[in-house]
Amino acid sequence: MPKIRLYFPKKIANEVNLELTREQNHYLKNVMRRNVSDQVFIFNDEEEWVGEYITGGKEKILPIKMVRKKNEIPDIWMCFSLVKMRNINFLIEKVSEIGVKKFIPIVTDYSERINFNYERLKKIIIEAVEQSDSLNIPKLEKVVGLKKILGNWNEERRIILCDESVDSGNIMEFPLNEKKFAIFVGPIGGWSESEREVFDKKNPFKITLGKNILKADTAAIYSLACLRTLLM
Repeated sequence: MPKIRLYFPKKIANEVNLELTREQNHYLKNVMRRNVSDQVFIFNDEEEWVGEYITGGKEKILPIKMVRKKNEIPDIWMCFSLVKMRNINFLIEKVSEIGVKKFIPIVTDYSERINFNYERLKKIIIEAVEQSDSLNIPKLEKVVGLKKILGNWNEERRIILCDESVDSGNIMEFPLNEKKFAIFVGPIGGWSESEREVFDKKNPFKITLGKNILKADTAAIYSLACLRTLLM
């Protein structure tokens, strides 16, 4: 029987029932075919519990036992330029599975002009964390302009700049002298010259991701996986 996990953004206490949303109950009852007293794992931003599915009237989860606490992950932000929404959905899903602290969507000179669906993306984050057996829920920030975010940048957080125009720079050779990182992934068309000038003032580690030109979602997944491997 597969392990089923549900996220609850509240405190979990022993034998204090948690009411299921309509979507959660539909998932348990109609998709996963769970019955009364079946085991379900529940988690918040701090810990995970095992509980029982309670049916009849208002369906609930009865927490039984805390099974683990959250382990801290590397302090990495994923800052990505706005691209087509389907690519952002994929980026958010896969990067959440790998694990980051924060997503920052940014407006750049060549970014797409889109309607950013925050609520849909938050659901994608939760579903990705549920299925990947993680307890770390990335924070999704509001869309911000590139020059604005760099203008208030904390110099303790090292920028890793994905830029296909640079001649060298292998992310697997990144010097791990800092404890806080931010990966910047550009749009179709890359970074403009004026944006590169702003980046240069922040002493970024500039990298290419191979000879092939990667889409934004692919670049985000690849660069993050490499950095997480270095930090293991």
